[in-house]
Amino acid sequence: MKRLALVALVGLVLAGCGKSDIDRAREAVAAQLKDPASAQFRNERVVGDDRTVCGEVNGRNSAGGYAGFTSYAALRKDDGSYMALLESDGQKVIVSSTCK
Repeated sequence: MKRLALVALVGLVLAGCGKSDIDRAREAVAAQLKDPASAQFRNERVVGDDRTVCGEVNGRNSAGGYAGFTSYAALRKDDGSYMALLESDGQKVIVSSTCK
């Protein structure tokens, strides 16, 4: 009986080990940067029933310095992946209206 309880507990723990919405959104946002590994995130939150992720990202530019934080909205697609829109890429109106 103890063994069955242990197996059930391990199953529950492993079921919760998938990537969160914020983790998947971070991957999509970082992919838009010149140096994805340099991405720094802050003020992240999930908004709305559609699980949109809003926040700010900073990353290194071509000269190797950090460009400064810019707002982003990561929109969830039907397959659970995210499409990132960055304010610095001319998407200011969409980002600000999505992330009110």
